[in-house]
Amino acid sequence: MGVSKSPTTPSTATQTNYSRKHGRDDGINGVSNAGATGGGGGSGSGTSHKRRKKTVSGADGDMLMTDGFPETPVALAEEPRVTNGCSVGVQVEDIVEITVVDSVILGQEDKNILICAWNPIHSNVLATASQDSIARIWNVPIDATSLTAIQNKVILHDPSSSPNRDVTAIRWSPQGDLIATGSYDGQTRIWTTDGLLRHTLPPHHGPVIALKWNKLAETLLSLSCDGKVIAWDALTGQAEAATDMDWISERQFAVCGNGGSVGIYDLDHEGSLKANASHSGEVNCLVWDECSERLASGGEDGDVLIWEKPTKILQPFKFHGHTEAVVSLCWQPISSSSSSPQPTKRILASASNDCQVRLWDVVSKTCINILNSHDDPVEKISFSPSGTRLASSANSRVIIWNTETGSITHVYDGLKGRRKNGKLVTAGGDTDTGIGDISWDESGARVAIGGGETKVHVLTPASPPAILSLQQQQLLK
Repeated sequence: MGVSKSPTTPSTATQTNYSRKHGRDDGINGVSNAGATGGGGGSGSGTSHKRRKKTVSGADGDMLMTDGFPETPVALAEEPRVTNGCSVGVQVEDIVEITVVDSVILGQEDKNILICAWNPIHSNVLATASQDSIARIWNVPIDATSLTAIQNKVILHDPSSSPNRDVTAIRWSPQGDLIATGSYDGQTRIWTTDGLLRHTLPPHHGPVIALKWNKLAETLLSLSCDGKVIAWDALTGQAEAATDMDWISERQFAVCGNGGSVGIYDLDHEGSLKANASHSGEVNCLVWDECSERLASGGEDGDVLIWEKPTKILQPFKFHGHTEAVVSLCWQPISSSSSSPQPTKRILASASNDCQVRLWDVVSKTCINILNSHDDPVEKISFSPSGTRLASSANSRVIIWNTETGSITHVYDGLKGRRKNGKLVTAGGDTDTGIGDISWDESGARVAIGGGETKVHVLTPASPPAILSLQQQQLLK
């Protein structure tokens, strides 16, 4: 984005801006600025204002105003000429010119230093970065002069083959013991204060333009011109990729990731509104319930967490029961015939690597059923639109349950002919038999399953079950 330059202003306006920048009063010696224009005092074309009465100190040293309301601020065009000692106008101290001799110039040997950042803890430590793929950490004493030998540590980046080697972003950790740098070639790196490389992070597809640490310096965010933000684990150098997300309102959404936390974000605010790490491991899934305004999350720890007020700082309620990771969650749809806005039961289903599907009533905070007929870790679950049936999948096998009784109504095994004693027998190399998704149609008459050797099957759980693959449907048309 280009920067437009302001036209040259007279010295009077410059000095006035100087005094305003440094918080000087609009009037001095009892005369308001609005009362004078040009070089005059209380006369001239401007409107006269009465002099402010002298103030006296109160008992506690505070200044007591003896007249009423503050005067109306004046426009810039009505401000008077600035003087250096007259009793009229705005007084300023004599301007002191800082010369090159009085300044400390660093990095004269570097090419076009672009950015610099003081250490947030150690006030003498300054970092700089330049276009020649070099960053430096300087020790600049408070009494340093142009003749002082300033110590520095060179952080020499190993640029890519691209001729654009600029170091484009630099950021100290809040504790001041780590420094992150980003480059034009998309690379992000983390260094120690000794200039030692700790992590080289996989590159963005564009220049890194911003870096930001969290308060504990456990996670580093990198923003690139490729439009992506990546959260990095500063201890391992691994990206903390998001594993699931869901909208909770028109402007807010929830995100979970392998860092073990659930974060709430708002499109109108920068950063998360709230982040909570109540799970003891990676969070695999989350789902929002608009009816009860609850957020559910499931993690590697086997727990299901219910967030009553996700946008506020409240501890979630935990459901314990699964012995392995929770991989899928879904809320039971509210029947269209229900007239109660707040049903007495609110059912959540959870699927786990322990081969179980559990049904929880989040109102009474109890487990009301355990669906336990899969021989393999459950991959996906999905309620029918009416909520009366639930489909679950594991290793190309789909079971459809009656949610009221917990009984099985239909079973579909896409690889039945390739199993022996319940175990899959594959000829040749490994075969992807996982089911990536389950989707009911609007009427609840059919359910589609995707994945499992890249084929999609449409099931009609009637009696007897009618099963058609998409390929077969195409032949019938």
